[in-house]
Amino acid sequence: MEEEASSPGLGCSKPHLEKLTLGITRILESSPGVTEVTIIEKPPAERHMISSWEQKNNCVMPEDVKNFYLMTNGFHMTWSVKLDEHIIPLGSMAINSISKLTQLTQSSMYSLPNAPTLADLEDDTHEDNL
Repeated sequence: MEEEASSPGLGCSKPHLEKLTLGITRILESSPGVTEVTIIEKPPAERHMISSWEQKNNCVMPEDVKNFYLMTNGFHMTWSVKLDEHIIPLGSMAINSISKLTQLTQSSMYSLPNAPTLADLEDDTHEDNL
């Protein structure tokens, strides 16, 4: 699969990239000193790639994540700043392709002790009906 590079003026030529980056490209391009805002966009994922990932990880991706990957199989955006006469790489934002996507499991380290779950809420509604 070939990757497609887009360069300055992204907001004008690729409206879907503007949405994918939540408007960051436009903000960067209009910021003083920021230069060389580029995005390497990957071609859309195929449905079988999503299904394969779901089966391998035994979980279902949310619809918005599936739709994202059906639009582009990830991207990498970079930008630089011009300081005096030197261009210095400054920022990078990347969304991994499906093949590099890793399922995160919930760790008890980040959970509140005795925090209610959806199952607890369902139990409460059954008790109210008694």
